[in-house]
Amino acid sequence: MPLPAYDVVIPCYNRAHVVADAVASVLAQDHSPARVIVVDDGSGDDSAGVIRGLETAHPGRVTGVILPRNEGASNARNVGTALCHSPWIAFLDSDDVWLPGAARALVGAGHGADVVVGHFARVEGDGAPGAPECGWWGDDIQVALGQGGVIGPSWSIVRRGCVTAVNGFDPSFHNCNDWDFYVRAAAAGARFRRIDMLVALYRTVAGSRLVSDVGVGARNAQRVLAHPYLTARRRAEPAI
Repeated sequence: MPLPAYDVVIPCYNRAHVVADAVASVLAQDHSPARVIVVDDGSGDDSAGVIRGLETAHPGRVTGVILPRNEGASNARNVGTALCHSPWIAFLDSDDVWLPGAARALVGAGHGADVVVGHFARVEGDGAPGAPECGWWGDDIQVALGQGGVIGPSWSIVRRGCVTAVNGFDPSFHNCNDWDFYVRAAAAGARFRRIDMLVALYRTVAGSRLVSDVGVGARNAQRVLAHPYLTARRRAEPAI
């Protein structure tokens, strides 16, 4: 039976030096994407030029969207989602890459699930990949999400209906936006599944990162933890 189709949305901000790697890793999958949508989020470098070049080099396979100003990864992902038509969407960060077989493994495990999560390996600069890891052990997703942002967009795939059901990513979050998204998806009844396969490299590359703002990150984390889906679980847990 053929695997379901999927689209890939890649938000990009000042990643002219690596975004082509992310796109290439997707186009090389043996289960090819229906469409790769790369959204430049008002970059100050030549990301827009690189994206336009990728669109020209891969007509019909890569679609570039150039936003006039930086509004954050949540908005960029939502813009890309609006152009998706396939039943599954992957949200790959522009500085990360998929490994061979990632799409087949993620989409292939999607029957009866709405979010499929694989493993990733960290790559610091030009170093070798670290050991495979995944923040979620495949147990109670409500408990796991109450402990932190245990799922990353680059090593997971989501049903498009699940994304639209929760109105995508919240633009008011400039970090913790993926954690917030998965919490809201779980609260809406999304079914999560974990697979034991390394599917992505999570790369640390040069460039500005909003997540480095510790104060903003701490405030956004508290906002996520205040979601009724998580607070209800904490209230139900017996006191020790």
